[in-house]
Amino acid sequence: MIPKDRFDSGHDFDAYLKTVNAKKEEWRKNYQDFQLGETEKQKLSTITNQFYVLALAEDWCGDAVRHLPVIAKMIEALPNAQLKVFFRDQNLDLMDKFTVDGKRKIPTVIFLDKDCKVSAVWIEKPANTDQLKQKFLNQEDGKQKYLSALKEAVKQEIFSLLEEIKDR
Repeated sequence: MIPKDRFDSGHDFDAYLKTVNAKKEEWRKNYQDFQLGETEKQKLSTITNQFYVLALAEDWCGDAVRHLPVIAKMIEALPNAQLKVFFRDQNLDLMDKFTVDGKRKIPTVIFLDKDCKVSAVWIEKPANTDQLKQKFLNQEDGKQKYLSALKEAVKQEIFSLLEEIKDR
């Protein structure tokens, strides 16, 4: 459980973007360019549970730059959800509750229920990242195809996670 007042002390995504120094243009572009389709927005609008979503990130992290804007757009489409972003290095007490094999990986995105109890956690990158990298490595425009495929994979994993926890 994460106290509600602690959650409330985080940055809304827009406020977080204003604090970004490293990779500022990438953050802005990734957030502005990512769009959900109407069917996806509709699907998200039917998930009416109250969620608090806490993300731990740092502006210099490539995975955070790529994935957190996608997740932010998805959370914005949920009717009863709120996202707060925390700086990992200033919140190690939170970060250390969600390490992977003792390593701090970001972004770490924690889905909390209406009582601020942890319902699910998504960490760092999609499970199929390595396969996507291999698939697109030697293709023309491979980097762009890889980055697009990553966004799609993040979106699908978050949809799956929301489906798992929506009826809890």
